Amino acid sequence: MTTPASQSAYQRLGSWVSRHWLLVIAAWLVIVVLTKVYAPRWDDVTYDGDLAYMPANLSSVRAEELMERAFPDRRSKSEMVIVAAREKGALTVTDLKAIDRVAARLQNRLGISRYTAAVALEARASAAAHEDVAQEVRAQAAIAREQAVQAWDEAIRLDDHLGAALNNRAFYSRQFQPDWDWQADAQLAKDYDPSIAAPANELLPAGAESLPILDIWTRHTDVVGSKLRSRDRQAELVVVRLSQEFMATDNIRVLQQIEDELSAAQRGGGLPSGLTLDVTGSAAVGGDMLRSAAESIKNTEIYTVVLVVLILAVVYRAPLLVAVPLITIGVSVGVATGLVAALTRLGTVPGFDWWNFKIFTTTKIFVVVILFGAGTDFCLFLISRYREELRRGLSGHESMALTIAGVGDALTASALTTILGLATMFFAEFGKFRNSGPAIGLCLAVTLAACLTLAPALLAAFGRAVFWPFAVKSIHESSTESSGSRLWEWVARRIVASPGLILIACVALMSPLAALGTQVRVTYDFLSELSPDRPSRTGADRMHEHFSVGETGPVIVLAQVPGAALDTSDGKSALAELTKALYVDGVVSVRSFAEPRGDRPTGYSIKKAAMQSHELTRSLYLSQREELNGDVARLEVLLAADPFSSAAIATLSEIDQRLGALAKERTSFWHNAQFVFGGTTAGIRDLRQVTRRDNLRIQVLVVLAVLAVLLVILRRPVVCLYLILSVLFSYYVTMGATQWFFQVTYGDSFHGLDWKVPLFLFVILVAIGQDYNIYLATRVFEEQATHGLFGGLRRAIEHTGGIITSCGIIMAGTFVSMTTGSLRGIVELGFALSLGVLIDTFLVRPVLVPAFLALLFRFFSGASVLRATMTPAGRPTSSQLPVQP
Repeated sequence: MTTPASQSAYQRLGSWVSRHWLLVIAAWLVIVVLTKVYAPRWDDVTYDGDLAYMPANLSSVRAEELMERAFPDRRSKSEMVIVAAREKGALTVTDLKAIDRVAARLQNRLGISRYTAAVALEARASAAAHEDVAQEVRAQAAIAREQAVQAWDEAIRLDDHLGAALNNRAFYSRQFQPDWDWQADAQLAKDYDPSIAAPANELLPAGAESLPILDIWTRHTDVVGSKLRSRDRQAELVVVRLSQEFMATDNIRVLQQIEDELSAAQRGGGLPSGLTLDVTGSAAVGGDMLRSAAESIKNTEIYTVVLVVLILAVVYRAPLLVAVPLITIGVSVGVATGLVAALTRLGTVPGFDWWNFKIFTTTKIFVVVILFGAGTDFCLFLISRYREELRRGLSGHESMALTIAGVGDALTASALTTILGLATMFFAEFGKFRNSGPAIGLCLAVTLAACLTLAPALLAAFGRAVFWPFAVKSIHESSTESSGSRLWEWVARRIVASPGLILIACVALMSPLAALGTQVRVTYDFLSELSPDRPSRTGADRMHEHFSVGETGPVIVLAQVPGAALDTSDGKSALAELTKALYVDGVVSVRSFAEPRGDRPTGYSIKKAAMQSHELTRSLYLSQREELNGDVARLEVLLAADPFSSAAIATLSEIDQRLGALAKERTSFWHNAQFVFGGTTAGIRDLRQVTRRDNLRIQVLVVLAVLAVLLVILRRPVVCLYLILSVLFSYYVTMGATQWFFQVTYGDSFHGLDWKVPLFLFVILVAIGQDYNIYLATRVFEEQATHGLFGGLRRAIEHTGGIITSCGIIMAGTFVSMTTGSLRGIVELGFALSLGVLIDTFLVRPVLVPAFLALLFRFFSGASVLRATMTPAGRPTSSQLPVQP
């Protein structure tokens, strides 16, 4: 409720802005320029990678830390898998050679990456302040150079006609091995690839970027190579193991580079007819998801602007009235995103080492839709009230002062509910939630400031000409006109006449959907989010035809027993028993030091002993670091289910229980052992665990924060509690309707709503849903001061019905733009937010809230009448009835 003090403050603000509009516009212009010049670009400071921002105590995070210490050279976090397949018949010798040529191209890129790393290390060594540090870094550079040569050697072994690899080996030898006959390699490179004009002068392909590749597995790779051919002999895999998490932003670039290499191989005519090449794997899925997210952001921005322009044009049919909100929102989006981007660099300022604020790629989708939706709503209320004041015959200066005084509290309160609701996400454990909520809230605060200063300044600058081509008194208001609207007059009369019947009927009609909304299923299946034509999903489908789906993302089990000496005979026996224990239902195979190829555990054999003594086997499955030598074992568990699926998580949980029981057995070799789990499935399981906790925590905090704002603004506890209950009811109705809609739409492929939908829908809908309630309630109490309980209620419905409906349609329209994206999760959230806002606009705000208020006023007016009959004063008039229920 507007207090005299706040009204006076807002009136002074409006008066100052209307008198100094030029100064206000100039100030915002300066801020825009400074932001553009000094703030970093949003895209340059964004992060991604869902599994990289979880609490340190989770198993997958501890596994990553232990992997870093125990297996620093084998710490593959994700994979891209090339699937070479023939639809009919087994792969031929010609097919296998063609696959080798593809692998050779990738090995050549691995060599370039290693050489680039060596150059960077040499630069670090030169800049090192201490000689011992410089020597250590130079040793690392030498190892990287040696690995580069090994990669080029392997590329040439796979394809001895690959000119680029021959050129690169000659380039290296010319610099570091002048005694080597590098001229021979250079001549062969030119002979096999005439496009190489000056061999051994630069690395080829020219401009090739470094890739985060750890190693590449082919059918020729010792120990694991035989497992890369399908049982039906129709498909073979080339596994590119990466050092970064599957949702790392850089995977967009890596996926594109690998696709380019595959395209080059296909264009060269080296693929036999009928042989197909596809790419999949966890990193390819992550890269495709990030590309889809980028496309979604672009589509959302375009469609949001178009929808807002169209709706404003229909509502006002006055070009300057369309321009004022667009300029205001455009400025606020530019300033807000620049400010948030700049805050990510605050940690580089001396004394702010503790600062760790991040923004993420998909956060911009929410920034755009919320700022355009809320900003347009703010401007609509501002313009509507400004017009009302002008129609009273006041001057532009007086009208603007009274306009800000009249709507300032409501705008601030409505923005504050959303800002505080988003700010509660700071208390989430999941890093993306913890950073995204406050970032979006800060952007909305900038928009509020622009709507209370820049928008009024623009209106003051244009004067009454802003309504051109209409005069103020003759503007056709369409849905924004509430005064005299027969529709809203009729609605107001019906609600005041029969509030109980209307309230019960509406609740009864929506209750089935609300009940369904309390039992929503969610999925963490990242692969199902992608459209079926995405390369990684096409590749996954191809791979599933010939291999276990779990091959794309095995579960990594790390077993640590300090001082256990796992490379001794007792340790090897214990590892064999541990390998057997991992064969629960849903496990296809287990690769370990005991069974390097993933065969079922058997007794001793000479072949197995030879594989166990192989350098690759030991480096993969037993820690070779001096401080952990023999204390940590690594096992790879291939599941029958998709690594992203609930079935895979259930299998991992069963493994976890079995190993937990094993660690408690006092007679077991593994008593008190530490078991941690890495890989895609383990990360998804931990993500599900932490986000479930966050959902409950944030939902409680959002309700408390919004309720606190309502109590401060309205100061009517009963009304505030009902307003909270009304938006909670609409949330569950929306969730139920959304699940039903997508279950029907997707059919059998529907496994649940995306895991992000419930939380973001709750935070945004509960916060934004209160905006319209605040607009209505503050107007009700304002009108009741002069028109009594029921007269004030009717006038408030009539005066706010049209404008709130317009605002709701605009807000829903901005959220609809999210459905133009290609990620299922974004589409589902856009649909749910649009539907939720429409339910609030057409049912909660115009029906459920006024009907309850009418019932409440009847109760209090009845009590007052009863008290009045017992006093000489007689029955009170409507203006004397209490207005503080």
